[in-house]
Parts: sequence; C-alpha cells; structure tokens
Amino acid sequence: MPSLLSLPFGLITAVTALAVSLISAWASITSSRRRFSADVLSANRQRWIETFRDRLAELLSVMNAAQVIKRASVDGWRGGAGPAKDNPALIDKLEKIFLAIAQIQLLTKAADLEHGAINGAISTAVRYLQEDGLHEPELSECWDDIIQLGRSIIGQEWGRVKRGV
Repeated sequence: MPSLLSLPFGLITAVTALAVSLISAWASITSSRRRFSADVLSANRQRWIETFRDRLAELLSVMNAAQVIKRASVDGWRGGAGPAKDNPALIDKLEKIFLAIAQIQLLTKAADLEHGAINGAISTAVRYLQEDGLHEPELSECWDDIIQLGRSIIGQEWGRVKRGV
C-alpha cells in the first residue's frame, strides 16, 4: 500500500479541492434552506401580525359603535335583542363583533398566557356589552386591556420577525 507521501502532489491537491468544494456546496445548500425557511416564516408572521392587528382594531371599533347605539336604547336593550329588531345597523355590528371575535380566537394560541388573557378581556367586554346596564367604566377598562395585550403580542411577534425566527 503506497504511503501518503508517495502519491503525486497533484492527486492530493485534487482530492483536497474536491473535498473543499463538496463541503462548501453542502454548507451553501444548508444555509440557503435555513434562509428560505426564515424568510417564509417571517413573511407569514408579518401577515399574521397585520391580520391580528386589523381584527383587534375592527373589534374595538364595532364594539364602541354598538355601545353608542346601546346608550340610545338602554331601557330596552335586552342584550342587544331589543333594538336589533328595528335596527339593521345594530344587527350588522353584532355580526361583525362575533366574526372578529372568532377570527381573533382562531389567530391566538390557547396555551399562551397573553393570548388567553386577551381572549378573556374580549369575553368580559362582550359580557358587559350584552348586559342591560351601560358599564362604561368597565368596558373602557376592558378595551384598554385589549389594546395593551394586543400591543404586547404584536411586539413579541414583530421581534421574532426582526430576528428571522
């Protein structure tokens, strides 16, 4: 068996160059795959952030509009059913509230504490909105909680987008 020293120098150089090129190609492919995955994840996360923010904004807007309608008809409110029969705009607002709630619930993770907290604050706000009394201070507090939690969730997700994770 020939020793390494007896092999021609050109063969050693060629084998070394081949090994380096194979390792380089493998590293390049691995890096490209990771970058592609990070880019796709970042784009999807950014789209999630935009959708989540839009649904929260829509929910708060429609809940506020429903509260304005409620102020005008608090005597016969009955969870919104009282004035709804004569007010197609209120029916539309109530439908949009429940649509936005469903979308937010589908966008959030039940196991995440902040996601659970925002869904809890939304449920509490809806309960106050459905009750006969105006509950303006309580509703205002719920809306502040929803905004604060929403900002926190969006901030965390945006941080992940910037890190490419």
